[in-house]
Amino acid sequence: MSRAVVLLLLLTLTAVAHAETAVFSQFSAELPPGWSGEENTGFSSKRGDEYMLVFNKYDADRENILGVVSIYLLPPLPDSAKEIAKKLASNQEGSSTPRKENFFWTFSGEPRTQGFKAPAVTLVNATPARVLIIIMQDPENMGGNELLASLKGLTPEAREVLGR
Repeated sequence: MSRAVVLLLLLTLTAVAHAETAVFSQFSAELPPGWSGEENTGFSSKRGDEYMLVFNKYDADRENILGVVSIYLLPPLPDSAKEIAKKLASNQEGSSTPRKENFFWTFSGEPRTQGFKAPAVTLVNATPARVLIIIMQDPENMGGNELLASLKGLTPEAREVLGR
């Protein structure tokens, strides 16, 4: 095989492996291969201050979901982030005790009401203006951690509650 063909093949493979930047109204993220995202507002009460961004990892045929990262940016709640995390943990099977890690209260467990049945890591933070809940379900480690690490807030409120 000629050197030019090998170089072209390597460049093609490198381009395929790179994440794609996805920009939404509140956040942006680097999408690993096979991941896509969709946002929605007013999903529960039809109020515009409720925001949901869901990232899905699909199989090659786009028939089965292999991983999910759900992000909820909500109006302020009367409880602290710690109390919100405790309440969420109590609604998950086999949940760990929420613990503080950097800006977030975090725990693991399996959500009972999710459409995608898999263990989850949940992160919770709250500021006076917003509550952020992130639920990551990536049982095969197919890019959910990388997606979360690349998450950026695009508005002052989103940046503040994300801690970045």
